[in-house]
Amino acid sequence: MTPLLELRAVSRSYWRGLHEMRVLDDVSLEVHAGEMVGVYGQRGAGKTTLLRIAAGFESPDGGTVSYAGTDLARCSRRQLARLHREQIGWVERDGPQSGDLPMRTYVALPLYRHHGPVEAQRRAVAALARVGAGEAAELPWASLSDTARALVAIAHALVREPRLLLVDDPTAGLGILDRERVVGLLRSAAQDAGLAVVMAVPDMPAMLQAHEVRALSRGRLLAPADRDARGAVIPFPGSQRSA
Repeated sequence: MTPLLELRAVSRSYWRGLHEMRVLDDVSLEVHAGEMVGVYGQRGAGKTTLLRIAAGFESPDGGTVSYAGTDLARCSRRQLARLHREQIGWVERDGPQSGDLPMRTYVALPLYRHHGPVEAQRRAVAALARVGAGEAAELPWASLSDTARALVAIAHALVREPRLLLVDDPTAGLGILDRERVVGLLRSAAQDAGLAVVMAVPDMPAMLQAHEVRALSRGRLLAPADRDARGAVIPFPGSQRSA
């Protein structure tokens, strides 16, 4: 079966003065519809860069990124913009620019262009209820808890009914039970709605409900059984404990 999202030998570097920082090094990844893949690594490991490249917001220095069999590098700006409106959802907890905006209006914003305000807000209220944040519909962002903000951000992406969902650190600041709730919601979105979900977080425990777990370390995307040329298992970041 053809993966919905496919990264092949992707590399990306940034420069700080005369020093090159290789953030992604020969990264390959496949994500199928109905599957949630978790990527974890320390802060600054390049997780957000990986997601941005997967979304087509940023171009890699090398390698290819394909969505539904289409090389994103060959897409025009208009084609990419349409994919972002209709098929590729992005979840991050920045919230609306206007602090007074009720969440039903914020979640509805992506739909105004094609559905009008009444239908858009009806769908937004339904999306908020679906993720368990119906009580936030009339509230502004500033009054929401961290958990409610995570759920609203997910509703804001899901209301468009995308095929691919890219989620950047949705569990930051959450307790264990709320973390499980948010990650479980994303897994259900993958399984029940047939989405392909890629979630990036800084720690391993948030990954336990993912169908596949990968670690990003020193620019390489690793699986638990990955081995180096000498046959030694490459540990996940932070897995070694001091005596």
